Amino acid sequence: MNILIKYADDSNLRVPSDSDVDLTKEFNYVKENSMIINTAKTKEIAFKRPNRRLYITPLPITEVQHVSYDKLLRVTLCDTFRFDVHNGNVLKMCSQRVYLLKLFRDQGLPRRQLNTVFDALVLSTFFLYGVDLCQLN
Repeated sequence: MNILIKYADDSNLRVPSDSDVDLTKEFNYVKENSMIINTAKTKEIAFKRPNRRLYITPLPITEVQHVSYDKLLRVTLCDTFRFDVHNGNVLKMCSQRVYLLKLFRDQGLPRRQLNTVFDALVLSTFFLYGVDLCQLN
């Protein structure tokens, strides 16, 4: 069963590998009947099973960019179902925010207020982006 998921300003089309309709036909159907699609902003990602022998490579849609990872609702999804890229992006964002905390400290912000800003900028990011702090060790 093919599924079209619509959000405020984007949509996602999920087509399983065992579908009766191939990806290109489904994409063309959506494009012709449902909505205007900006193919310059459209990306295709084919998720792969951990066992490569069981993976069936789908025929790519020629008019869209094929990617190995992309963001969906703040989560970076990788075609191998790993979260290394997502966790790396979150850690980079937190590193930038810790640098901002260092600037605040250098400007004389008291420790109590630094802790409050840390909770708001850094710690909340881990929870917002779904990173398990125990897995980062």
